[in-house]
Amino acid sequence: MNKFTLVLKFVLQCKYKMGGEEMAENILVIHGMRKGKQNNMIYEFVKQLMMSKNRHVHIAFLEGETHNLKVVLNNLIRQGSFEFNIIPLLLFPAKHYLYDIPSVLGSLKSNYPYIRSNIAQPLGTHREMSNIINRRIANALVSVGHVNRIILIAHGSSYYKEPDYALNKLMRDCNVFNIPMQMMTVYGDYSYQLYIEQYLNKSEGILIVPVFLYNGFLLKKIKKEINQFNIASHVYYSDVINFNNELLAIIEDRIQEIEELANVSYST
Repeated sequence: MNKFTLVLKFVLQCKYKMGGEEMAENILVIHGMRKGKQNNMIYEFVKQLMMSKNRHVHIAFLEGETHNLKVVLNNLIRQGSFEFNIIPLLLFPAKHYLYDIPSVLGSLKSNYPYIRSNIAQPLGTHREMSNIINRRIANALVSVGHVNRIILIAHGSSYYKEPDYALNKLMRDCNVFNIPMQMMTVYGDYSYQLYIEQYLNKSEGILIVPVFLYNGFLLKKIKKEINQFNIASHVYYSDVINFNNELLAIIEDRIQEIEELANVSYST
């Protein structure tokens, strides 16, 4: 046990003996990109978004050279923090949610066994997400031509089924337009590369709804590859979810949920 861990143990023991309470640090975790300037742009945008609610949070990325989750947590621990609420700005429970974040926390806990943490539910499973997607669809239907089919495309996973279950539920909650609706993914059993071509040849109006938080690499990849098919249909795209006040309401709700959970778990 190193010197820092001993000091942290002493602080915790003193706190519990005195009956004191310590506010947990709220950390928003974003997927991010390994390279490029997009992380900096998202960081500043999310920071300003949260400041509009006077909400103090830390922002970390799973991928990126700066503001990496492990680095952010290490810095906070060395500043004396030891209780953390992790709020993943991820849509569905897949590898990043089910494995990567717990792995980072587990690795830190092996060095600092007295830290405590709770992980909030992902954003895409929130009850309000279907309303956000429906507004994207409704706005697109007003501005495009006749639409015969709506296709929701999300990230998906080659290893986990949970994202498919969550996307399927979201699709069913959004199915209110009396237009046939399908779900596809970038990765996994529902890959659009396997299934979308059959619809592109039907001379239909197809509205693709990207279930992504922001315009990034994957959406550009989808558009480029779909354009390479032999297309007889008219293909339209709705807006992505984006970081805005609609999403802010869900983030705020997830923070409140995890703070309530933390208050219960930390007191028992």
